[in-house]
Amino acid sequence: MNKYLLKGGTVATFVQATNQPGAFKADVLVEGSTITQIKENIDAAPDVEEIDCKDKWITPGFIDTHKHIYATVLRGNHADMLFTEYLVKYLWTVQGTLTPEEVAIGELAGCLDALNNGVTTLLDHFHAANTPAHAEASLKAAVDPGARVVWAPDQLSPNTQLFPTLEYATDAETLQWQRERLKEWGANGGKLRADGRVLLGWAFDRLGFGRKPTVPHEQLLAEARAIPVQTVTAHIQSAEQVLLWRDAGLLGPDVVFSHCCGLVGHAPLNEEAWKALRDSGTAIGTSPEDELGMALGNGVVVFDAVERGVKVGIGADTNSVNSGDLFTAMRFALQDARFREQQRVQAAKEAVPFKHKYGSVDVFRLATLGGAEVLGLANIIGTVEVGKKADLLIFDTNSVNLAGADDPFSGVVCLAAGEDIEFVFVDGEVVKKNHRLVREWAPIARELKSRAEDIRKRWPADVLEGTWKRWYDIIVNQSRP
Repeated sequence: MNKYLLKGGTVATFVQATNQPGAFKADVLVEGSTITQIKENIDAAPDVEEIDCKDKWITPGFIDTHKHIYATVLRGNHADMLFTEYLVKYLWTVQGTLTPEEVAIGELAGCLDALNNGVTTLLDHFHAANTPAHAEASLKAAVDPGARVVWAPDQLSPNTQLFPTLEYATDAETLQWQRERLKEWGANGGKLRADGRVLLGWAFDRLGFGRKPTVPHEQLLAEARAIPVQTVTAHIQSAEQVLLWRDAGLLGPDVVFSHCCGLVGHAPLNEEAWKALRDSGTAIGTSPEDELGMALGNGVVVFDAVERGVKVGIGADTNSVNSGDLFTAMRFALQDARFREQQRVQAAKEAVPFKHKYGSVDVFRLATLGGAEVLGLANIIGTVEVGKKADLLIFDTNSVNLAGADDPFSGVVCLAAGEDIEFVFVDGEVVKKNHRLVREWAPIARELKSRAEDIRKRWPADVLEGTWKRWYDIIVNQSRP
């Protein structure tokens, strides 16, 4: 059993019982997968490895509540795209042609990218489960690096036709094998890794998207919950979609809706949807960077949810669109909320506020305890407390980014980057040490680059641009009176 004593650091964490933040000097003892002591002046036993944490911050690992991990195989390809352009140039074209090997290297690289940036837990909405081979490749790669993952394959098949209209000829076949595999994957109570670090979820982008299954929605979700899956997740934009789930009786504390940008604002239908979310315990996983960058809605709903008592976390979404870290996501969430509050103050002609309405500590919570609540895992992760799993980060405050900073919450949220994280623990295992991943990165980088090049050769940029122009012209013509 691994034992570590994190000696002389500053612990920065929320306390779950009080929902209050605290930063204090303490030693942290990790035995096996668990935090067993937090206090000053713990004496190290002979079998304990001591880590000098003088001038270090010890925090919980970050929790990403919405991620398509495998898409790292095309890192940056979609950074300048509108959302509809992304659909046409990727989801409805390229994605259906990916090989299991391309999916696997994207998944592996994406998990390691997350760990390098202090993201210890991810909700993986895996929407490239084109065949059983694709799903197994993704799962193996998610289990391998040591991250904590809720792996949620999406039951939707890739489209079989794009023009003149979208068609999904293999939908029934895909749904059938997924239902069968879901039971197989869940045979151990949803544990996909022996130590419970990887759990089974299910992504369900059907209700409200016009994709009617041969089996009723209610039956499909009842089957998944009977396994049980840890989380049911879906992309949701509008109040109408939320209410479809409510009226079908499908909302619940195991449901995580992604984005929900259409709920920004105080329209009556929005408030009805917010009430449905709060009353059912349904959560939201936002991804502030791409929601703003791809023009997905009126803003980021993070603090709209907080103010209404709805569980909410943040995520990085897709490495093919934006960065895979949560530092960027935290900053986007915070500054978008501040901008919108300033707009409100100006529109209402109120006095200039004395202080910002939201601070660094608020988004720190979203990336730690808030994310754990979203995934139903707050009993084991999300805070640095005795009895919790040892999912921990150690920040070096002598780094170029952090030297001179004295507040760990504003330091982590507003100043830090992955390079400042000296150690990352997941379940008591060291996965990053001395600022470097324990797993050798060079061979993974070589394969990642090779697989990405293969995909780009199959799908030249000019071909995708022509496909997008054809689709765009159809949309414009249909919108004309």
